[in-house]
Amino acid sequence: MRLKTIKARTMQEAMELVRDQMGAEAIIVATHEDEGTRGVRVTAASDADDRHIPETERAITFESLQMISDSLDDHGTPPQLSDKLLNYVAKRSDSDTYMSLANALQDTFDFMPLPDSGVGIRPLMLIGPPGGGKTSAAAKLAARSILAGHSVTLITTDTVRASAFEQLDAYGSRLGIKTKVAPDPLALIEEIENAVADDLVVVDTMGVNPYSREDMNKLIDFSSAITMEPVLVLTAGRDAIEVVEIAKAFDDVKPTRMLVTGLDMVRRLGSVLAGVEASGLAFSDVSPSPNIVNGLRPVNAVSLARLLLPSEAGISNAIGKSNLGPKENKFPTAGHYNEGIVDDDELSPTGSN
Repeated sequence: MRLKTIKARTMQEAMELVRDQMGAEAIIVATHEDEGTRGVRVTAASDADDRHIPETERAITFESLQMISDSLDDHGTPPQLSDKLLNYVAKRSDSDTYMSLANALQDTFDFMPLPDSGVGIRPLMLIGPPGGGKTSAAAKLAARSILAGHSVTLITTDTVRASAFEQLDAYGSRLGIKTKVAPDPLALIEEIENAVADDLVVVDTMGVNPYSREDMNKLIDFSSAITMEPVLVLTAGRDAIEVVEIAKAFDDVKPTRMLVTGLDMVRRLGSVLAGVEASGLAFSDVSPSPNIVNGLRPVNAVSLARLLLPSEAGISNAIGKSNLGPKENKFPTAGHYNEGIVDDDELSPTGSN
């Protein structure tokens, strides 16, 4: 199947270009207003090159391609990213809707779930703007590690927000963990060096205004004090452009992954896709529930496809045995999220978790 995006000043002009360049039988997959040129962008598909192939052996159908396009649109995915994903989908030989999108996501993004154990792992430093859910995410990560039979050291550097320590300490107490406070970089070094060997060390930080150089410099003082892995925590549901700008604003802290919170409160994830792509960060985990126990889930290409597509797309029998390329064997498939503890339906962004 051939897919092409055409830009024009008006919709009528775009349609004429589609007919001229792709033939009268081309199917319109997506239309967008192009904010940059104040024109339009039309994505069209044609299977003229596939007509010699039996229909049962063809790759994705127009209907599936349209469903993926509509879903990306519904999630507010920026047009350029939608086009990129749709082109991946059209070029591959997957006939299943879920696997077509999952493979496109696998080709576009990196997936690196956060560890449960601290063995051989740098301390994890959760960073982000105020109200992003860092403290809850720290507690959820600690709970997941403890449920998996590992030990955890919880540290907060947030001495700015009222009751910041008390909130994390309350979570920690329920898990049998005493929360440490590090009001300055030297104290943080001491607490990390005093942590029990092989503990998963989780460091909660103050919310930082991404556009304040003073705030960012304070965060950098902590992040550069000792070797850690910064993880950017952002809540879903923000404007796509804003997410991209926030993610890029934290470049100086050198985060490697993005953890997405608040999936139980939003229906659109396009801004998250935009932020991860623009920042070059890897998807790590998502928070689909306010519950501390079982409230954090690793995400991979298949589970992300399930979040993006409507339930009527159906679940492929191939999901559990799919081959998503060389990166896939490092991550669980959608049916193996904390198997036996939490049902996969909790990943739905439209639920009431």
